[in-house]
Amino acid sequence: MSHEHHHHHHEDEHEHEHECCSHGHCHHHEHHHEGGLRHKLTLIVVTAVLLVGCVLIEKHCALTTWQLLLVYLVPYLLIGHDTLREAAEGLVHGEAFNEHFLMSVATIGALCIGFLPGAETQYPEAVFVMLFFQIGELLEGYAEDSSRKSIAHLMDIRPDVANVLDSNGELKKEKPEQVTVGTTIVVRPGEKIPLDGTVIKGSTELNTVALTGESAPREVHEGDEVVSGCVSLTGVIHIQTTKSYDDSTVAKIIELVEHASEHKSKSENFITRFARVYTPIVVLAAILVAFVPPLIESLITSHFSLLSPTWLYRALMFLVVSCPCALVISVPLTFFGGIGGASRQGILIKGAKFMDVLSRLKVVVFDKTGTLTRGEVLRKEDGTMSRVVVNDVVKDDARAAIMQLKQLGVEKTVMLTGDREEVAARVAREVGVDAYHSELLPADKVALFESLNTPHSSLDASPSFTAFVGDGINDAPVLARADVGIAMGGLGSDAAIEAADVVLMDDQPSKIATAIRIARRTLQIARQNVWFAIGVKLGVLILAAFGLATMWMAVFADVGVTVLAVLNAMRAMKSLEFRVKN
Repeated sequence: MSHEHHHHHHEDEHEHEHECCSHGHCHHHEHHHEGGLRHKLTLIVVTAVLLVGCVLIEKHCALTTWQLLLVYLVPYLLIGHDTLREAAEGLVHGEAFNEHFLMSVATIGALCIGFLPGAETQYPEAVFVMLFFQIGELLEGYAEDSSRKSIAHLMDIRPDVANVLDSNGELKKEKPEQVTVGTTIVVRPGEKIPLDGTVIKGSTELNTVALTGESAPREVHEGDEVVSGCVSLTGVIHIQTTKSYDDSTVAKIIELVEHASEHKSKSENFITRFARVYTPIVVLAAILVAFVPPLIESLITSHFSLLSPTWLYRALMFLVVSCPCALVISVPLTFFGGIGGASRQGILIKGAKFMDVLSRLKVVVFDKTGTLTRGEVLRKEDGTMSRVVVNDVVKDDARAAIMQLKQLGVEKTVMLTGDREEVAARVAREVGVDAYHSELLPADKVALFESLNTPHSSLDASPSFTAFVGDGINDAPVLARADVGIAMGGLGSDAAIEAADVVLMDDQPSKIATAIRIARRTLQIARQNVWFAIGVKLGVLILAAFGLATMWMAVFADVGVTVLAVLNAMRAMKSLEFRVKN
């Protein structure tokens, strides 16, 4: 168990390396990332040129096996040093069975096989295997980069500077990270709001598109709360900050998206588990392929030889083919892409495992106020600015949202509310939910939710997942309890953003249907990749065992599958626009 734990720890470290983008060093990081890809591309090109040179030398100069080996080692080490290092590190950490290890064993074997009596040298193959492996990694890098860029549009919401009003009434520019709570900041038209706070002077229209995907501007006046990441369009406003940068909406959202991939989904854990069982089996199988047939042969012919170049070569092929790169690369990438695509539409999914749950939702429970309805506010001016919430207006797309959920196969929609029975009945009728419960206290909500959450019968093999949709302030306990907690209108309650697994940045209940649709498509793509990769591999392995496959085929099987799987994974990033079927 400790070994397993360690493995995860190591993997996480690697992830943090990828995702060190949280505060402030983002630009540097992206620059470094692009630099890394350019460096890799250069290596690949140089190696390819050297490889051609080596093949020409081999053709035209009569070199001994040893001399040839030295010639080919130049491109081999140039392109393979990273993989070899990773393999060695894996061995030191007691995690021998990663794909780097498989690649290293297979290629070192290919380099050595020429020294066996009566065997052909396989130098170009060895270099080529490494070269292709790196091309696969390069593609993965590009795909990850472009999905990172799709997430970087969220970074457009990152404010660069805050205009702080000091005690002499002068404006000075400060980094948002350094501004303390309670400071007055000024936001002019066209500027981003750097920190969450309350408007104390002026009014303006805000563009919230970066946070919500919503294009219509939102008006704010004195006394209104505003959140960081919105752009002020029309007027100058003075804001008194209520949160430090690290606690503000922008920082939270950026952090959420960046670390979303740490909540591994069931399918992603499947890959880690798979590799841990799969690799030792493959290595063992390869050893058997190398030694058993020659042994049997030598017993039959009583001409004893333990090593046969033919079978050794087949065993090496077996190793090359069985490397699970395509899976290891494409599944996490698919989820990363899906999360990026969803965030473009103002839907923040906090991790791959919630994609799993979203795709199989059976029951959706709504908290009425703020999700299906919005309180209409009337202003009464009587010296103090007092507001009176008059009544609950059903949101425009609430009915459509419930219809879409039905179309997607959600079995039951339930509305909970603390409101009076007659209001609840009217809203439930208008919106078309299957059931409703009224006059509930927050604690009753949790209890009721628990009762809905129990599986209907023990015969139910597939768990029926339940979502809870709330606008947050008092819904945090239920949000945290649900299989998937969905917070509406992430412009606001922190407790909700913290407790929820999915945050809808604007107030449209129909976004839930979009989220389900994105999740289903992402999982479908991941599944296609898994089956495709396993299918092709099995095919080539069977051919290899009968000696019908060449090393080139093995390499193609691995890298070809990886390339196709990565391209397939990139489809998950596309935004899904959905029109209601009327």
